[in-house]
Amino acid sequence: GGGGGARRSVLLGLARADEQLRPALAALLPAEAFVALYSASRTPFLGALAASAGCGALPSAPSIGLRAMGLSFRNDLGNAAGLDKDGTLLDFNYALGAGYAVVGTVLSDPHSGNLFDFLGGLWRGNAWTPLPSSGGALNSLGLPSKGVEPALRNIAAFRERHGVPPQRAEHGRPAGDGGASFPVGVSIMGHPAHSDPADKLEGVLRCVRLCLPLADFIEINESCPNVHHGGGHGGDATAELRKRLEAIVAERDAAARGGGRRVPLLVKLGDLGEAEGTVRFLSRLGIDGVVALNTQKDYASFELPPADRALLDSYTARYGGGLSGPPILDRSSAQAAAAQAAVRELGLAGRFVVVHVGGVQSAADVQRSRATGAELRQWYTGLMHGLARPEPDLLYERVTAPERHQRLRAAMR
Repeated sequence: GGGGGARRSVLLGLARADEQLRPALAALLPAEAFVALYSASRTPFLGALAASAGCGALPSAPSIGLRAMGLSFRNDLGNAAGLDKDGTLLDFNYALGAGYAVVGTVLSDPHSGNLFDFLGGLWRGNAWTPLPSSGGALNSLGLPSKGVEPALRNIAAFRERHGVPPQRAEHGRPAGDGGASFPVGVSIMGHPAHSDPADKLEGVLRCVRLCLPLADFIEINESCPNVHHGGGHGGDATAELRKRLEAIVAERDAAARGGGRRVPLLVKLGDLGEAEGTVRFLSRLGIDGVVALNTQKDYASFELPPADRALLDSYTARYGGGLSGPPILDRSSAQAAAAQAAVRELGLAGRFVVVHVGGVQSAADVQRSRATGAELRQWYTGLMHGLARPEPDLLYERVTAPERHQRLRAAMR
């Protein structure tokens, strides 16, 4: 309603002011104080955004009539996992004009994530910081989650409010339009507190079973840099990954044979390695696509302005964490292009999807991402920056359909 819109305007006004003040704050404050400020404010800000989302009519979402994985999408850009841990931001992302949404990463049981003491124990929580000069970010959240059930309740309530039922993946049909063309994916990972691989896998399978009736697609997170995944190295790690994915695919296929939908399965990776081998490995297991890339930990490989480098060195020495945003765009684009080339080489076009994530922020970045051949793309750090720019309600139109946006702006003058 109107109250929600007013609250959202205030919040986004604060985001704009913050974006402009960040470089000065980073220069003025000690690194620990700067990190504490942003770590403490992240969750309340996202919670306030969720509370500000009204239940109004269908937004004029930019629609490019897209089909991927047999599903119909409003457009090719949606939020990455990690933004909407528990499905509380679905209304917000829907109203903003997103092409689709990813909820999670969800876990089989509640988890606090990585907790750190800040400012001598004055505050304890999950660590996150922006890198003001480059537009990048660092996070060491460690998968905080309320558990899978609350997320699914939020997805079900969203679907009921907006008339957005789960889609049945059907290849070869033309793309739909409008509100029902808003796939909701769920990101799932083994619980970081489960040290036994069998317990971890059973937790994942329980999440998969619960999510299948409500999710349009499922994203298996094999790449979070802020938790220990278990497993060995080289061949051992590949064998364990194969075992996990075979069990997940079997769970999905059994549900489909039992009269359910065949829900597409994606795997999110932090590095594709040799792209053709990775795509072949995943597709032979029955996986429907790859999401590339998650945040990165080889910090020295990325060019950063001196102020951001100093903040990164201070932050990572204390909290570890993964790097996201514009600094990793070159790497993620190259790997998405390599994955798409492998899809063509292996004759998997139309049967194996590449989802590009990592540094997408602007209309130019979306064009560059589309040029890799990847059918879909995701953003998180770039989305947060976009919300801090003028006219955030037109953000998705400005980024995914810039020519139409310019024509509309010209007609309004």
